[in-house]
Amino acid sequence: MEKKIETKPEMAASRFHENSPRVLSSPSLITFMQTICADLMAPFLDPAEMVVSVRMEMSHLASTPIGSTITVRAEIDRIEGSKVYFKIDAYDEVEKIATGYNDMFIINEERFERGIKRKLEADSQKAQSM
Repeated sequence: MEKKIETKPEMAASRFHENSPRVLSSPSLITFMQTICADLMAPFLDPAEMVVSVRMEMSHLASTPIGSTITVRAEIDRIEGSKVYFKIDAYDEVEKIATGYNDMFIINEERFERGIKRKLEADSQKAQSM
């Protein structure tokens, strides 16, 4: 799967720290890489399923000026049960800017949401007891 993304000011490294340059930030790039993997999986999921990243590894190889268009490419490397392994590469108009891997689990959305709700309730009870 391939996706083209136009970089915008809110994606800049300078958004995270004033002394950083106005280039595509690593956090933004990681988000795009994770999102394309989820998009790749979407047609294969049952309505009650979703995917979550459990490991992300990325090498940010080159800077990309804001305003450039990047292309992110993802492919499934292998599947082991409910765990899916992806290989991802990203390019700007000039060169390869990143390469990486993303491991995702296929999970039941309702079960996941119940776990999050329990955690929020525990946090709320903890805050009230302080």
